[in-house]
Amino acid sequence: MKLSVLRNPVILISILLMVLVACGSDSTAPTKSEPAAKPAAKTSSAAPTAKPKAADKSPAVQDNRTDKSLHVVITPMPQDTYLPWKASQSGHLVFRPIIENPATIKPETGVSKIYPQLFSSWEISPDGQDYTFQLREGVRFHDDKWGEYTVDDFIYNVDSSTQEGSLTGCAATYKAFMGAPSATEMKANGDLKVVDDYNFSMHLARPQVDLMSWWMNVLMVPCAQSFSSAQFAAEGESMYETGPSGTGPYQFSSRVLNEYAEMERVPYDHWRVNPDFKTLKISTVPEEATRLAMLLAGEADLADLSKAIHDSATDKGMVVFESPLPAVGLTILPLGQYQVSEVNYNPDAEPWAQTGETGRLVREALNRAIDREPIINNLFKGRGVPMYNTTFHQTLEGWSDRWEEEFDAKYGYDPELAMKLLDQAGYPGDANGQNRFKMEVRQSSLPGLPEVIEVAQTVMQSLQAVGIDAYIKETEFGKALEEFRDRHDAHYLLPVRQTIRPITANMRIYYYAGPIDEEKGRPTRGVLYMESEVADRVYEQMLSETDMDVRNKITQELGDYIYDEYQTIPVVNIKATIVGNPDVVEDYSFGGVTGVFFNMEHIQATR
Repeated sequence: MKLSVLRNPVILISILLMVLVACGSDSTAPTKSEPAAKPAAKTSSAAPTAKPKAADKSPAVQDNRTDKSLHVVITPMPQDTYLPWKASQSGHLVFRPIIENPATIKPETGVSKIYPQLFSSWEISPDGQDYTFQLREGVRFHDDKWGEYTVDDFIYNVDSSTQEGSLTGCAATYKAFMGAPSATEMKANGDLKVVDDYNFSMHLARPQVDLMSWWMNVLMVPCAQSFSSAQFAAEGESMYETGPSGTGPYQFSSRVLNEYAEMERVPYDHWRVNPDFKTLKISTVPEEATRLAMLLAGEADLADLSKAIHDSATDKGMVVFESPLPAVGLTILPLGQYQVSEVNYNPDAEPWAQTGETGRLVREALNRAIDREPIINNLFKGRGVPMYNTTFHQTLEGWSDRWEEEFDAKYGYDPELAMKLLDQAGYPGDANGQNRFKMEVRQSSLPGLPEVIEVAQTVMQSLQAVGIDAYIKETEFGKALEEFRDRHDAHYLLPVRQTIRPITANMRIYYYAGPIDEEKGRPTRGVLYMESEVADRVYEQMLSETDMDVRNKITQELGDYIYDEYQTIPVVNIKATIVGNPDVVEDYSFGGVTGVFFNMEHIQATR
């Protein structure tokens, strides 16, 4: 959606009342997102008895092709690599236009509905352990000699994303539900059965009801993407540097790491969408002022800019494109709450990580010390709504109105109360109420939320004002990711982008610890590790629970725990934005995935 004049309230209101228009039909009828697919009728045991539905016909494809080029400049990704398994979700931004996934979402419906993409249909057994899949036939790879997308390509891409050293975030969970270290070995064990090139089934080692709403969805894009297994067999890893063949509507042209990736529209009628723009270039530019200057000079057509400088662009005739739904949020995480696994747990040096009343008082003080209103109004230009509980949203299961109703009373800005709470917790500081304890605030950026740089400064100053010896440490997000996910060893306050996802996905990312990997000596199945016994129990139950009333009840139990224990510092939910040149771009509908900017094949050219 295009917002051309943000400061005129009459125009803004009229725009917000407009009917949202989908930017193209790239899949068939949707299914609800949580649980992933409607379970088969509860007849007997594990194996589904119904045959997979017949493959849906490919949707009608509009032809609005032009000879125009599109240049997008973004905040640097946490990893910039030729190898997809060496990139996290956000690091896959440059791969997205050239690949596809078994299932997808649409910006206008967000995570509430899932749509078939490379898979035309699927069925799940009542116990959540048996799936049957039917692939869409006739989906070709960019280079003719690699043929069509088949079950072999699905298996290869899962193996790729779950291999040792993978940074995709797929490996631990996939290996747990596959009951094998790879899809190839799952097949050898007889639990993945190939019927033919376009049909297969999986018997899982444990229930996993969110397979299609998350693990095989564009929302978790690295896990089951669509690079050619035949090309890899012929060329090996070098294919990713010289020209990987995917199935997406754009194909690889050239790439220079940490600078740009260039793609061109496929020279045939794509099964799903024919992009308006003939070429697409995505450049990573660290300095926001440079991204703005490139946009104003006509050197770029779309730019990832913080909302604080949108006026500098719109005053020069640029327009703001906004996601149809809230797509991203800002939350602040006191990391190091490792009280379940106790791996790298340092409560004596980190008061916020302590259990019981002491830790709760300190975390409440952190929340009371931060004034959310100027963050929302100044840094985000008033274009966000308060986040009341990290990872939970009014549109997702498990929501409780209590969190919003009690928020001002329990979380409202009150620095005087914050200091009293710290005193009560046993951290009075010196005679002037200073030097209570040290706390590092990490400063790093990610595409889709450049404001986190400024937020870190604001948070540091707020904590200093209540006597906490807070200081900034600037780092690349990839470094932080290595610390909290790959080493389970992060001990700081992290302002971070939060994507609105299916609730089980965010449970695993934020709160789940799970068993300790005996070989590595630490938990390996979560990401951020805000640990609690409640989170582990609820997440594991949610993997198999299909009764929506029960799912809501137990999800809300976790939400209440997080909320009442002040486990996080929720700030704001916003619609994602990108600023563009209206002489080049007519419209862009996006949002809903980690890294925010997907759906680039649907960017509409100005005519």
